[in-house]
Amino acid sequence: MKIVIVGAGLAGPLLAQGLRQAGITVELYEREAAGKHSQSYRIALEPEGDLALRACLPSDRYERIVATAGKRGTGVRWLDPQLRVVREMLVPPTADEDVHGRHLTVDRLTLRKILLTGIDIHHGASFERFELLDDGRVRTYFDDGTVTDADLLVAADGTHSRIRTQWLPDAEVVETGQAEIYGKTALTSAIRGLTPDAALDGFSVVAGTDGRFMSLAAHEFASGDGDDYLMWVVAAPTATIPADLSTMTRQQLQQTATELIADWPENLAALVRHADPESVHNTTIRTAKPLPHWETGPVTLMGDAIHTMIPAGSSAGTALRDAALLCRRITERTGSLRDAVHAYETEMLAYGFAMVEHSLRSAT
Repeated sequence: MKIVIVGAGLAGPLLAQGLRQAGITVELYEREAAGKHSQSYRIALEPEGDLALRACLPSDRYERIVATAGKRGTGVRWLDPQLRVVREMLVPPTADEDVHGRHLTVDRLTLRKILLTGIDIHHGASFERFELLDDGRVRTYFDDGTVTDADLLVAADGTHSRIRTQWLPDAEVVETGQAEIYGKTALTSAIRGLTPDAALDGFSVVAGTDGRFMSLAAHEFASGDGDDYLMWVVAAPTATIPADLSTMTRQQLQQTATELIADWPENLAALVRHADPESVHNTTIRTAKPLPHWETGPVTLMGDAIHTMIPAGSSAGTALRDAALLCRRITERTGSLRDAVHAYETEMLAYGFAMVEHSLRSAT
């Protein structure tokens, strides 16, 4: 059996790790060139994500993830523009973490490096198209000229998945009308003094009444070996932003972010001004619309490629859960590969789009 995975973000490498341990031939393709660093930001993993990592990784690699994780905060807090806490959701320690999983905060780049350990990646290979073969397998074409046949093609290529576009042309990913600029600022003693306490003790959201919000979260490596930083996101309704963010340089994005919150406490804009411009990026916020289960074939999808959701702290963990579930269904199957994939898709669509709905509710 041979499985081709497109996308070497987080879920793709985790699936590859689990399948390789089961002796299954895996090819992992990534459009980024070798040596190009992915964006490095703090992400939160709920217990389901932690359990997924344990299920697919050798114990030493899982232990490295725990060792390089960030210090855990006490929860999530929502603040008004005067930085008064108006709501909070505290997350108590998980009982019996060995069984039920633990809450983790990790640096995305650090996590990705661990997930890719020991995995061969075909870098600089951007997916072009696939072709269904008469024998039930699938042939995949890449823009570097690579052509490969497999029993299963797995899309882990994110919100803009080209595989989804070809396989499920009726699947919809829609804009929410919000744009965001995000970056990170080194967590020096001076920056700590400017940072709201809530952002030093978990995840915080400063929310206005006009659609603007600013997310803030410190990432402090529990081991003390990493470079601590503050992750921030400035978001606003697209219609209120006077220029096209996609045409801006990183320095211009940084300046625009400060202008968007200029009427809020000055320390918030200062946190943005002190960021490393190379860390500053922009995107728009999208969400996937639920869709009925299609006829299972030799192509399937994971993570944002199928159930992209607005940022609410659940996306990464859900994608890792997908990878672990698909791995388990394949490696523990008693019937055909197609039956195993069908079982995965049925379960994934149920919890995946439940998380999409939960993320939408959490934003209101």
